[in-house]
Amino acid sequence: MSGNPIAAGRRRACAALIAATLAPLAALAQGPAQPITLVVPFPAGGPTDVVARSVAQHMGETLGQTIIVTNRPGAGGSIGSAAVAHAAPDGLTLLVGTASLATNSHLYKLNFDPLKDLQAIALLAKTPVFIWVDSRSPFKTLPDLLAAVKARPGQYNYSSSAPTTLAHLGSLRLFETAGIRATHINYKGSAQATTDFLGGVYPIYFEVGQPLAPHLAAGKVRPLAVMAGKRSPLMPDVPSIAEFGLPGIDAEPFMMLMAPRGTPAPAIARLNEHARLALQSPAVREKLRALYFDVSDGGEPAAQQDWLRAQSAQWGEVIAKHGLKAE
Repeated sequence: MSGNPIAAGRRRACAALIAATLAPLAALAQGPAQPITLVVPFPAGGPTDVVARSVAQHMGETLGQTIIVTNRPGAGGSIGSAAVAHAAPDGLTLLVGTASLATNSHLYKLNFDPLKDLQAIALLAKTPVFIWVDSRSPFKTLPDLLAAVKARPGQYNYSSSAPTTLAHLGSLRLFETAGIRATHINYKGSAQATTDFLGGVYPIYFEVGQPLAPHLAAGKVRPLAVMAGKRSPLMPDVPSIAEFGLPGIDAEPFMMLMAPRGTPAPAIARLNEHARLALQSPAVREKLRALYFDVSDGGEPAAQQDWLRAQSAQWGEVIAKHGLKAE
């Protein structure tokens, strides 16, 4: 009996579609012959790089694949992120995205859409922002500080690690919510900002824990509050701003494992599973917590994608309201 040419054509088309769908998964399963490239969009040795390499090492072991970490810095993380957004969605090119994915589209003209061209795999870690003063400061609590600033509108100087970081954006939301004004001193990075803060150039500093940890241990600085809706396990004795009747402003720089949009769901699920195994590793957790990272449990990909979308909306609103531009 002769075959129906139309039916045969449909069968061939269906087979081709199945093959195209399964090809990325087959590549992902070939082990060492198909290494994974993990792009860090910031320089080697920085916080994002440390998280990426710690997680990648453990993931490579449990996956049975080589994970090559490559640094592609520039444009506030946009160059490396764009490279992954435009890569083949085969599960072999991944990104450690940061809070820049929630802010850069509001600051730069990008050649990709962070929310549409990338998809979340797992949340890796956060770095809570604390409000710091000198240990000799008259401000013993956050209400003390806010009352003093409110009494002298615009006369208090403060800073963060750099303009348009979540530390800076969080400070703007906090002061706006509290109905007070202060003057932000701009720095290009944490090193000089921290040096000047310790030198008494300005009295209030919004910054993550790692740069100030040795000075905290030496009794030179004091954290008044953490910029979050709840206390951080990194400093459980430091109250959250929510405890003072202020809305929980979660200004927490983060690192998230991501893939190009269109990566097959089974590949995303497999990578999520092994990222979560890495985050459960005592060695990984101990290393990252020692650097003041609040290690995540990974979460579900869809939930992390929704959270990233909410972050972008929140900080985009602050950027627009204050007319901020990339520097």
